[in-house]
Amino acid sequence: MPGKTKPASAGPVGTKHHVLATVVAAMLPSAQALAQCAPSPASVSLSSGSCTDTAFTARESAGPAPVVDVSGTGVYSGTSLSLTATGTGLGVHATGGGTVTLDGTAVDGSTIETQGASAHGLVADGGGRIVGSYTSVYTNGVGANGVGAVGAGSEVTLIDSAVNTSGDSAYGAYAANGGSLVFTRTSITTSGAGASSVFTDAGGSITLNNLNTFSYGDNTPGAAASGADSHLGLNGTYINVLGNGSAGLFATAGGAIAMSGGAIASGDYYGGTIIANAPGMLARGAGSSIVASSGASSATYGANSPGIWADAGGKIDFSGYGVFTYQPDSPGAQASSAGAITLTNTIVRTSGPSSAGLLVGDGATVLATGTEITTGYRVGGSAPPVLQFPDAQIGLQAHGVDVLGQGSQWLGENNAVTTNGDGAVGVWSGQGGVARVTGGTITTHGADTGALGGADAVRATDGGSLVDLTGTRISTTNVKAVGLHASAGGSISAIGAAVATQGQSAFGAQAQDAGSVVTLDRATIATAGEAANAIQAGNAGRVQLTGSSVATTGGAAHGLAAIDGGTLLATATSVAVSGNGSAAIYLAGSAPSTISISGGSLSATGGAIVLAQGGTGSVSLSGVTSIVPATVNGRKLLAMVTESTSGAPSNLTLDIVDTPSLSGDIVVDPSTLTYRVGNSRWVGDLVLNGPGNTASASFATSQWTGNLLADAGNTANVSLQNSLWTGLARNATNVVIDGASVWNVTGDSNAIGTVTNAGLMQFVARTGSYSTLTVGSYAGGAGSRVGFNTYLGADNSPTNLLVVNGGQASGTSTLLVNNAGGPGAQTTADGIRLVQVTGGGASATGAFTLGQRVAAGAYEYQLFRGGSTGANDWFLRSNLIEAPSTPSAPTTEVPLYRPEVALYMPVPALARQMGLATLGTLHERVGDEEDLRGTSQGRDYGNLGWARVFGARVSNRWTGDVDAKAAGNQTGVQAGVDLFRRTTDSGHRDHVGVYVAYTDYSATSVQGFALGTQDLAVGKLSMSGPSLGAYWTHFGPSGWYTDAVFQTSWYDIKARSNYGAEVSPHATGFAASLETGYPMRFGDEGQWQWEPQAQIVWQGVSVNHARDPYSSVDWDSGNAVTGRLGVRLQRVTRDTRGTLWQPYARLNLWHAFAGSDQATFGTNAPITSRFGDTALEIGAGVTARVNANTSFYGQASYRVSLDDSRSRQSAAQGIVGVRFNW
Repeated sequence: MPGKTKPASAGPVGTKHHVLATVVAAMLPSAQALAQCAPSPASVSLSSGSCTDTAFTARESAGPAPVVDVSGTGVYSGTSLSLTATGTGLGVHATGGGTVTLDGTAVDGSTIETQGASAHGLVADGGGRIVGSYTSVYTNGVGANGVGAVGAGSEVTLIDSAVNTSGDSAYGAYAANGGSLVFTRTSITTSGAGASSVFTDAGGSITLNNLNTFSYGDNTPGAAASGADSHLGLNGTYINVLGNGSAGLFATAGGAIAMSGGAIASGDYYGGTIIANAPGMLARGAGSSIVASSGASSATYGANSPGIWADAGGKIDFSGYGVFTYQPDSPGAQASSAGAITLTNTIVRTSGPSSAGLLVGDGATVLATGTEITTGYRVGGSAPPVLQFPDAQIGLQAHGVDVLGQGSQWLGENNAVTTNGDGAVGVWSGQGGVARVTGGTITTHGADTGALGGADAVRATDGGSLVDLTGTRISTTNVKAVGLHASAGGSISAIGAAVATQGQSAFGAQAQDAGSVVTLDRATIATAGEAANAIQAGNAGRVQLTGSSVATTGGAAHGLAAIDGGTLLATATSVAVSGNGSAAIYLAGSAPSTISISGGSLSATGGAIVLAQGGTGSVSLSGVTSIVPATVNGRKLLAMVTESTSGAPSNLTLDIVDTPSLSGDIVVDPSTLTYRVGNSRWVGDLVLNGPGNTASASFATSQWTGNLLADAGNTANVSLQNSLWTGLARNATNVVIDGASVWNVTGDSNAIGTVTNAGLMQFVARTGSYSTLTVGSYAGGAGSRVGFNTYLGADNSPTNLLVVNGGQASGTSTLLVNNAGGPGAQTTADGIRLVQVTGGGASATGAFTLGQRVAAGAYEYQLFRGGSTGANDWFLRSNLIEAPSTPSAPTTEVPLYRPEVALYMPVPALARQMGLATLGTLHERVGDEEDLRGTSQGRDYGNLGWARVFGARVSNRWTGDVDAKAAGNQTGVQAGVDLFRRTTDSGHRDHVGVYVAYTDYSATSVQGFALGTQDLAVGKLSMSGPSLGAYWTHFGPSGWYTDAVFQTSWYDIKARSNYGAEVSPHATGFAASLETGYPMRFGDEGQWQWEPQAQIVWQGVSVNHARDPYSSVDWDSGNAVTGRLGVRLQRVTRDTRGTLWQPYARLNLWHAFAGSDQATFGTNAPITSRFGDTALEIGAGVTARVNANTSFYGQASYRVSLDDSRSRQSAAQGIVGVRFNW
């Protein structure tokens, strides 16, 4: 049992037989020199020589003289003696070099007894020496020490003996001024006040080996060393004190005590004697020291009795078994007034209330390594010590370590600190004390004690107080037992610490009030109790976390809580809360609090990420890598801003920046929220429940996907700076959109104040419905846009609607209209309303303009202010109303065809025109072939080839719905070969052949009726492609001919509008021609001839389906029939070089029979373009046969329409060709 000592004995203790040590034998003269001492019972006095008393000799002294007094060279020895001083004399006195040897046996030992004051039992001084074994010493007088050695060289050695004193101030063993005592297996018992069992003073030295001491007097240290160079050594020795105010070991005034093994017991283990103020070990004064090792222990059983105590500069180095106290107000180890204690690999246990494990104060220092420190210790076994207090008070407010006062410090490494009593703090630094703890554990199990506080694991109070933790594991298990608690200006720093609490309201770390600071670096904080916040800063307290982990599992147990002005700063810290109603971040109290988080992660499974409950202050989240909110009542809660249980509203400023993924709703109910988001993406709703809330949300370089949902009676403002909002607004107040921002309106919305738009406000398309935005006023800034989804059709087609109710529509905004599947149609009344002004409001004349084309089908829509519903409304219309020329005339509806209608309409007509130019006439195609008559041909097959190029500048106009006009260049190249050519005997000739051609047409400016304007330039049109033809030409004997041709053409078409749209369809053309001519010669030798001609041409064109941004386009082109009647005047002559010349002039009358082409745009009614005209063509050409096998030919002509009721054309054309025959 720790502290329990060997029982006292009435006589010598030890073995039954004993032989004096060799050193004792050496001190005696030889047997031959010994002589019989004076007869008993007289005293003996020797200054020289020696004498020996035989066994059982009895001597006494009734006066002041010692019973045995040996000095000088005298030597005295005796066995089993009885020496008694009844007067004031000493029992045995060895001085001036005298030597005394006392011997006995385990059965018959020697006895020395004195009766007078200061009548010491055994005294060696002046260099005297006493050796005894099996010797019992008794003194009865005041100040009568049992054994004493005073002066240099003075020595007393006792083995297997006993010393008893009964007088006050009568030490059992006393050494001073260089005197030395060595006791082995010798018991020492004192019963008088101030009568220490062992006392070494003024340079004395005492060594105790394997013995017990008992001190019963008050104010009586069991063993004391006083004065510089005083030494007390204990080996396997047990010191027992049973008096009030009595220390077990006492080092003072520079004395030094060394204890190896053994034990100190202060008080009665069994409770028979109740004492107080009796420390187990006390080192007091500078230079005073106690060293305890090798299993040594110290136990106190009285109140106010520390196990070990270093005071006023004293030092204790304890590496023994342990220190134990069992009564109230009895610290295990106490250091005060610059005292110092070192604990190494030992145990410190206390049981009493207010009995700290370690108590460090008044500038003292305690160093503990590898030590168990336990308070509230319950002793088990069948016979535990008697406690002087109720069982419920075991360990009550018995702190593990108390460090109090400026300059006081505890340095702990790898210790285990445990408290078990209510209100018992693990480590407490106060009044400027400092505790530095490395590794180890700190654990508390006690409950809260109300006003006196809970059993915190670590507490720092008062300015200058500090607890510094590194790698320490901290845990509490009861109500309001905080892991780390800084208050009244105290500071706690924890690096790599792990904190776990399990009680209700047992916070992980708390900075309670102004000046209090908790700093956590790479720490782990976990709580498991109801309302057990992991981190709490209140009343201007401050907590800072870096690289840490925070977790809670109890209901309403928040991760980071700032109360009434607290400040929390967290960097790269993860926060995870899982209890119902638990928020990762919590704000409460009317004084402004601050929570700032950089990096790290936040998650909650039963509450909001941020909860302000009657709280005022700010929360800032910067670069948080992961935020995972819980779903509560159907909502993922990013933040809840609400009132306290007493009804006090919150006023929260929430800043979130550099957070790429953020989700969850924010609910305000009823409170005030300032919400600022920067460089982040948030998905969630902003909800204002009930009236009386105020919310201001601003976004900078951010994206918000969610709705503003405010009940009536609230103020809710949104501001966008370089940001995107996708969502609806219910009962918003003001919305501000800067020039780089977009609001995508996803549903019916309203803002009772003003929407100030310098960016884009875009209605999002919805299936089957169209949203309306109602605002009090609308202010459009420079560059502002409003995007609508409109079913572009007839009047009153469905569309998004901007309603200005009672206010002004001012500024300048462009409207962007997206066609929501409308086919386009001609409006005939107000059109399609986009902006409605109601409630007495007004719109400025230039408030809105179209920012892009609005077109569908064949129609273009334009924006108009005013209509039958009000002069301030704004409409889309696809018609114009022309004012009547006279008051009685009706108004005229003018359709607004889009420019592409006029651009696309000529495609079939131009394809036919290109086909007709490629087809040509016989003489345009091959020149005059009459010059071949009579020429020899080697064979009938493949004996003639030809090629030509042709070009024209053509201007066209087609009447119809859009009166299209095109002026362009038309060019082509064509080559053919007679596959078969023959001449009959009767003069008939046949030419059968094929040809290929490539034709190109380009009109750089197509015009037509568009946008209500006649002859509007609408775009560019180009067509090109190859043709393949076959012909059969028959010449009669007189030169008449018939020419039949069939041709197929393919066209690639590109029509590009001046307004941005284009199509690239393909077309196929077919043509068949039958031509005849009959020449009539006249003049000398028939050199002149008239040749009437006739030709009929059929053409058909098919254009593929096309689509541009506004509709599909389908052409339905009519078949065209064109006839020609003409006459050709030709002369035939040959020059001197033999070239045959055949110049001619011609006149043609062309007639294109009436027809029409149609184009359908979307599902609109077809647009019609008419063709058909009568045209006059004049021209001249020549064929020159330069030799028998080669001819060149060319022609130029001009054609002009004679009427323009359906279409009109003028064209200047030229042809150059070459023909070879063989």
